[in-house]
Amino acid sequence: MSDYSSYSNCSGNSQRREQSVSYALYLHRRELGRPRRKMMRIASTKLQLTNELIQLQQRRQWESAFELEFDAEASSQQMSALDREREYRDRLRTNMQRQLEKQQKRKRKYLEEIGKL
Repeated sequence: MSDYSSYSNCSGNSQRREQSVSYALYLHRRELGRPRRKMMRIASTKLQLTNELIQLQQRRQWESAFELEFDAEASSQQMSALDREREYRDRLRTNMQRQLEKQQKRKRKYLEEIGKL
């Protein structure tokens, strides 16, 4: 009985994760459709979507490791794809941090110029 309840719990989490991915995709597409796009807002929805997809892929990979028809070669390919997704997420996060730093620097410079006038 406990095996069945833990399996149904995992299934529910997986279904919620897929709904979360769908919602993240919806938010990202909505940001792309805005007439006056803000790049940081788009990047943040892209980061959220990427994180959701990584978590979903990790969950699926973990669940497939316990299947009877486990394919080690396919698993290694999935791991390399997951690593590439993580690298992309990290580059996106780094670029967002750089952009925020640039914005803050421009704001400080602007405020200094106003103070000099």
